[in-house]
Formats: sequence, structure tokens, C-alpha cells
Amino acid sequence: MRSVPATGDRHRSRRIACLFILAGCCVAQVAKKPNEDYATGERRQHAAFEMDHPIRPTVEHTAELVESLGIKPLDAVADIGTGVGYLIPYLLSKVGPFGSVLAEDIFPDFVASVQKKIKAAGWRNVRAVIGTEQDPRLPPGQFDVAIVLDTYHHFNYPLQMLQHIRAALKPKGRLIIIEYYRSRLRPGATIEDLQSHIRLDRDGVVEEVSAHGFHLTKSFDHMPYEYVLDFAR
Repeated sequence: MRSVPATGDRHRSRRIACLFILAGCCVAQVAKKPNEDYATGERRQHAAFEMDHPIRPTVEHTAELVESLGIKPLDAVADIGTGVGYLIPYLLSKVGPFGSVLAEDIFPDFVASVQKKIKAAGWRNVRAVIGTEQDPRLPPGQFDVAIVLDTYHHFNYPLQMLQHIRAALKPKGRLIIIEYYRSRLRPGATIEDLQSHIRLDRDGVVEEVSAHGFHLTKSFDHMPYEYVLDFAR
């Protein structure tokens, strides 16, 4: 005959069960679909070609985007999810020779491409690091600005990433997230594509990031289908 647990034991068991459920929610992978294009070396090679496509600066107005971000000379900038380092030259044009850029990605082949660019260009104030899905492995308290360009929807573990990014920023540091709207069409994508690929729309991103120690100070559209969120630490 099975014994009936005491009331205290039942409550304790429920609390333990709740903790396991919460832990599961915290580590759940939320971006499996968006990351399918990065699952193999062949797919990443194709993605790398698109990242560095010659027409991208014109289509995405990259120079104008970076100009709008308020990056200053001497700033230390972390480019999180750098891919093959597309954004680095634009960031260097703002931080100048005495600022710095740290380019982070989780894929060794992307980071190797960035390292080749650094060597070929002779950049002395850029370095590349390999992070993980849960930790970009940035030194604590070092950065004036962390930029996440078209990458937030690729975070499998957004809460952990936000915690690490916040720790890496200086007390007055900024997190800038540039993302595509989930609800607005953009060239080459259907609304079904967007809604299966992008987890949260703008307001959802604001709510999620704000719940983890950041404060939204500014937001604007870079293009009709792409927005910029500027958060204070």
C-alpha cells in the first residue's frame, strides 16, 4: 500500500517541480528555425556570401545606419553576432584609431574569416572572439556600446545572453538592437517567412530586454521594415 505524503512534503515536491519547470523555460532553445541556415559548414558558407554581398551596403544603407547610432571616437564597441565582420569597417570609422572593436560569433569558421580580415587590413584595434549560444565571452565592464545587428532573433538563449551583455558594458554603456519587424513585409520575404523566422516583434523585444536590467532610451525605424532600439544599461 502506497503511503500518503505529508502536507509539507507535498508542498516541497510542488516547489521542486516548479523549479524544474522554470529551469527548463530558462534554457529552452527558442530560435531553432532561424538557425537552420547555419547548421552546416556549407550553409554557413552561403550565408557568409550573403553577409558580404557587394550590394548589401546600398540596399541596407549601412553607412547611414551606423551614423545614426551615436558611436563616438574612443568608444569600445562589441559587435555581437558579427558573422564575417561586415560591420567592422563602419564601426572603425566611428571609434577611430584609439577606440576598439571586438567582433564576436559562435561559429569558428566565421571568426576565422574575421581574423583573416583583421590581418589583411592591418587593423590593430580589432579582435575576434568565439562565444557560445549562452555566453558571448566578453570581458566584464569594458564596453561603451554592444551592437546586435539582425541577430537578436537568432539568440537561442536570449535571457542568458542579455545577462552577459549587461555585465560586459560599462556603467553608462548602451545596448543597440537592430532587427527586422515581424509584422512588416520586406523585400524577398513573405509574412509567413517573417513570422516563422522572427520570434518577437518590436514591442516584444522591448519588453523582454527591459525585463532584464535595460532601459529603452530611444527607438526609430532605420527602414520601413527595420527598427533600432537603443537601451541604457
